[in-house]
Order: sequence, then structure tokens, then C-alpha cells
Amino acid sequence: MKLFKKILFILPLAGLLFTSCSKWTDAELKEIDHIGGFNTMDNEKSEAYYKDLRAWKKTAENYGRPVSFGWFSNWAPSGVVRKGYLTAVPDSIDIISMWSGAPGRYEITEAQKKDKEFVQKKKGIKLLEVSLLSHLGKGRTPKSVYEEVEKQAEEEGWSDSKLNLARKHARWDFWGFKSHDLNNKEELESALAQFAHALCDSLYTSDWDGFDIDWEPGAGFNDADGTINYSTFTFLVKEMGKYIGPKSDPEGKGHKLFCIDGEIGGLPAELDEYVDYWIRQAYGQSNPSFNTPGNKPEKLIITENFESSATWGGQLLRQAAAMPSEGYKGGVGAYRFDNDYSNSPDYKWMRQAIQINQEVFNKWKAEQGQEDSKNL
Repeated sequence: MKLFKKILFILPLAGLLFTSCSKWTDAELKEIDHIGGFNTMDNEKSEAYYKDLRAWKKTAENYGRPVSFGWFSNWAPSGVVRKGYLTAVPDSIDIISMWSGAPGRYEITEAQKKDKEFVQKKKGIKLLEVSLLSHLGKGRTPKSVYEEVEKQAEEEGWSDSKLNLARKHARWDFWGFKSHDLNNKEELESALAQFAHALCDSLYTSDWDGFDIDWEPGAGFNDADGTINYSTFTFLVKEMGKYIGPKSDPEGKGHKLFCIDGEIGGLPAELDEYVDYWIRQAYGQSNPSFNTPGNKPEKLIITENFESSATWGGQLLRQAAAMPSEGYKGGVGAYRFDNDYSNSPDYKWMRQAIQINQEVFNKWKAEQGQEDSKNL
């Protein structure tokens, strides 16, 4: 067995290393030996630590505090190098969007299952599926749908364009859009309703914690087919909102998260009540905008791009410190934040950002208290 060391945001507990909930985001470095396949504590004594960690995670519910967020790429929990492990991320991370895939679309390995369940059940981290929802059926259409046309194409020597058209129509037929007429609103919406149900149903079947729609029609779509545009996207979000997000939980008993990132500026305000968090790709911006479709900054997560700036942190720390003119932001994070693992200490910039984000929120809270006392 190998001994691993981990840098944690520590909440001291009696008999361990811990003191109070306010210390969760202290960037104090503690070295803890870890035995076995996980880069984390997992024994009877440490369960008290994880119990308090999960309790602290719940303080983010109903926007009680800002969250920490990131898109995780290259999920590969194997070997001594810990970069591909979810269990290696800082304990204070709240939400991870699985950019490397897996949720709802692929079978996962036993190692991934073990890695996933530990961070969900022990650490209270929410794991989301993320997808560029550019067309009807994306990520949920069985491969068998295409087998017949692909066989025919091979036998008859079809051109690529003819095969691609046949694949598209086969996919549309599978979801019930059999007229192939984009002006047939009723039939298209019926098909999108079935698609929305399938997108959400698999989250429950495979035990994922929510969905993150990457909405980038102006930049990120290279496989659009006309079935999802601004109009039909609004319909799709509302349909998904029947199963996940705040609208699916009128009694406040708990629900799977519903997030939208990307080009959120042009989306209608009516979608705000369906969404838990809006995520702004404020890459390279030291003074990001806090506007959202619902003008509620506490629902906005600001993110930096660690695909290109993980080594030096980009503007992440400035984004963590930034606050709207009124209220507070919903959180801070980074795209491909797992690249921060390679810094020293591991996750150097994310750890600092989480601490700064909490500090400016605590300062804002204190100022609100001072204002309240003046008005008494």
C-alpha cells in the first residue's frame, strides 16, 4: 500500500485536526497520510469529519453562501498520479460538471464508480452531466438507430452527405419527429418533450446530481440540425424543468441541479425560475459582468479558463474577489479546473479562490448586519 498526502481545507474536529465551520475555507495546509486507492481519509475516525463537511455543503442551499464550481476533464481514476481522480479535488468544491463525459451516455468502470460514489456520498460534492445541446436526441439516441441506414449506405455506396442526412432523419424518426418539417411546431415540441424526459431520467437511473447545459449556438455548435434554436431551447428548458431544477421541487424537499452556462445573455428572463445557477464563461476577465436573465447575482457563477491559464491562475483570484454592486455572486470556478492539480500545492489557484470568495461574502454579510443595526 502507498501513503498519499493531501492538502485540505480543514474543519478541525475533536480528536482530529478541526475547530469550526468558519475554518472550512482557510487555506491552511495539513498533511494527512492516506492508505489505499483513494487520496482521502476513509476510516471510522474520519467519518465525523465527513459528516461535518456534508453539513457545511448544505449551507449553500437556497443561496446561503457562494459555491465553488468547475468543469472536470480527463476523468481517469487509476494509477499513482492523482490528476484524474475526483477524490483528489479540494474537499471544499461544491459542484463539478463532468466535461469528460460519462453521465447518462456511457458505462463507467468500477474505478470510476468507486471514485464517483466517494465524492458524492462522503464529501457531498454534486456531479453534473454537461452537454452542448445542439440537436434533438444528442447524447440519448441509441447507436442501433443508425445501423440500418449505415448498412444500406455501405451496400449502395452512398456519399457522406447522403448518409449524414439519412442518419439525421433516422434520429428524428426515433424521437417522433417523423414529418421532418421544422415548421411543424407541434410535432417537434412533442419530440423535444420526450428528449427532455430522457435527458433527466438517466440522471436518476445512474445517480448523477443534475444537468449543465452548455448553450453556445454562436460559437460551440458544429452539429446543429435546426431542431434546437432560441425558441425551441426555451421549450426544452421548461420541459426539463418538470424533472430537475427548482420548478420540479415546489415544496423545497430537494432536487437535482439545473444549470445553464455559455451564451446566457440572450436568454429570456422567464427561464430564471427553472435554473439553479447561471454560469458565465468570463475567461480572462478581471471585472466580469454580473447580469443574468433574472438579474439575481446570487445565482451567477463566474468562471476562468484553466485550459489556457492553469499555470498562472489567469483572472480567477480577481473573479473570486469581485462582487456585484448589490447583493453577492453565486460562486466562482474554472473550466478544466483539474489542470490546477499540477501546480504546487495541488489545486493551488482553486483553493485560494474558494477562500477569497468566502471572505468577500462574509464581509458583505457583516456589512449588511451593520446596516441593519443602524436602521433599528
